[in-house]
Amino acid sequence: MAYSIGIDLGGTKIAGVLVNEQLDILAYEKIPVEPKRRVEKVLNDIVSLTQLLQKKLKNQNELVGMGIACPGLVDIDHGIMVYSENLNWRNVPVVQILSEKLNHPFYLEHDVRSGAIAEVFFGAGKEYQNLVYVSVGTGISGTLIWERQFIRGARGISAELGHIIVEPGGPLCRCGNAGCLEALSSGSAMEREAYHLTKKPVSGATIMQKAQENISPFTNIVHQAAYYFGIGLANIAQIFDPEAIILGGGVSESGDFWLKLVESYYVKHQFWSFSLPDLKLGAFKGKASVMGAAGLPFLKKEGLL
Repeated sequence: MAYSIGIDLGGTKIAGVLVNEQLDILAYEKIPVEPKRRVEKVLNDIVSLTQLLQKKLKNQNELVGMGIACPGLVDIDHGIMVYSENLNWRNVPVVQILSEKLNHPFYLEHDVRSGAIAEVFFGAGKEYQNLVYVSVGTGISGTLIWERQFIRGARGISAELGHIIVEPGGPLCRCGNAGCLEALSSGSAMEREAYHLTKKPVSGATIMQKAQENISPFTNIVHQAAYYFGIGLANIAQIFDPEAIILGGGVSESGDFWLKLVESYYVKHQFWSFSLPDLKLGAFKGKASVMGAAGLPFLKKEGLL
């Protein structure tokens, strides 16, 4: 049996998972990111988390390698985090540092593309050749997969779908534009709107739960986010004509409630006279990025990536 370890480095937490070749979870751990986000401290915390997961293996020789999913602009060929807004890191040679500290092959991938990798090779996207993966969490981003190949774009930033504009003059987005999909439909957008209406901080999970219970104003907040998200997905379908759109990220943990709501607006804004691209929840939902990272060593070994 062969095993691998995946790490998902976010702005506030580090998640780690130990899996087998079928991507069955054998162990899952997470720790907070050090508030100052100092490179040396955060990377040392990753090492400690990885070593904790390693200890759960009886035979260390069965560990094929490790993968890490990181936010921001990454250079996967050289294993470098070029820039991360969430962490305020620039040009950090993550793979070199971690490989030397842990003495195992390490592979780097963008966090959302890592989620897409999990779904394409191990999850809800296995049956498709051409699809779009969209992750909805604190932000919104995506990945385009064509003939099972990951389309990265000329500068490695393709499918930044969270920054298509769906309401000109709408809420200001962190990218500097106004009315972006991310500013209207992400988890942070719903939290912003909830705070504006209640004058209290409310988590995305709480907003979703209260919306399912039809509690005001949360129902309206979620419906508005789903409305704009449905429009965004309709645009994506018309531009790319994929076989399917797979939804992942933390917001997808709300399951069929969120999916059916979004789908109603997605269908309403289509002009197609034939069957629409399938709209499906990912198999890994909020754990997609860490699962994709765990799959990297297996896929690299088989020459699939």
